[in-house]
Amino acid sequence: MVKEKKIKVGVIGSSGFVGEELLLLISQHSQIDLCAISSRELAGKDLTKVFPNLAGKFDLSFSHPEDDIFTNCEALFLAMPHGKSMSMVNKFVDQGIKVIDLSADFRIPDSKVWSDWYGSEHTNKELLSKATYGLVEVNSKAIADSDLVSVPGCYPTASLLGLLPMLKSSAIINNITIDAKSGISGAGRNAVENGLARQIKDNFRAYSVGDHRHYPEIENQISTIYGKELDINFLTHLIPIFRGLYASLYIQTKEANETELKRLYESFYEYSPSVEILKDRTPELSEVINTNKCHISLNSSYNKDQIIIISCIDNLLKGAAGQAIQCFNLMFNFEVNTGLN
Repeated sequence: MVKEKKIKVGVIGSSGFVGEELLLLISQHSQIDLCAISSRELAGKDLTKVFPNLAGKFDLSFSHPEDDIFTNCEALFLAMPHGKSMSMVNKFVDQGIKVIDLSADFRIPDSKVWSDWYGSEHTNKELLSKATYGLVEVNSKAIADSDLVSVPGCYPTASLLGLLPMLKSSAIINNITIDAKSGISGAGRNAVENGLARQIKDNFRAYSVGDHRHYPEIENQISTIYGKELDINFLTHLIPIFRGLYASLYIQTKEANETELKRLYESFYEYSPSVEILKDRTPELSEVINTNKCHISLNSSYNKDQIIIISCIDNLLKGAAGQAIQCFNLMFNFEVNTGLN
């Protein structure tokens, strides 16, 4: 559905990799009028001086996040560090402004669990219970009806897309191991520019072993969708590329029939514009980088009663900015992939 009047949009937190990616997507979205952008560090600076690749697309300067200009928007993307969104959201939602938050502030419905993993008190428990989890492949109707959407993290997106058909089927699952690798952009611009790129060159390492903040998000979604708690092991690694995320999912289940599961997955994602089930080959990161696609393959295992599912995405697009645009499209009754093709 194409509307004559464009939606007035603002982006709060525009200086990071995800913010930059979001601006690029907005620049090619036919139904968005970008009215305001913010960065505390860059306030007053011309957008195209900071991001030359956006030259000719916008005539904007960075504002302060608290600037009143953002109250003139109809929708806001919040791409700030964790812990910042919760203190800002109410004033926008109360004025009828739809909010798409890319931080972790509203991804976990239990405030105590959030506080345990993020090391500070959650100060917006009321809205926490009202936020919609923005995984479009399972929550599209709820997203369309929501005023506040929390965009999933990159690891949860790749993992959940690989698991969804099984979790929503009648399959009996005993346990799940998620072994995932990400490019360095997932660590953020500051980390990359302050030495991470050098550290990981020709290198490979696990990180946040046993305490990755995406674990409670993944655990909550899996138990909610499956209907009961499961044993989940989750391990993350950095690989020497800039973008991309590759997740190998080991599922212990009696229903480990590869042929039947392929039919289940193909049927489940038949109408999804983002997810492709590969036949007779495994995913390659090069095929999803710079796209909003998720490629999935189902594979047999040497272990009895185990199936291996491989799922890969671009962590900055389907794992962040691209999924945020999909949520925006649903909230304003546009085709879900408007601006992403």
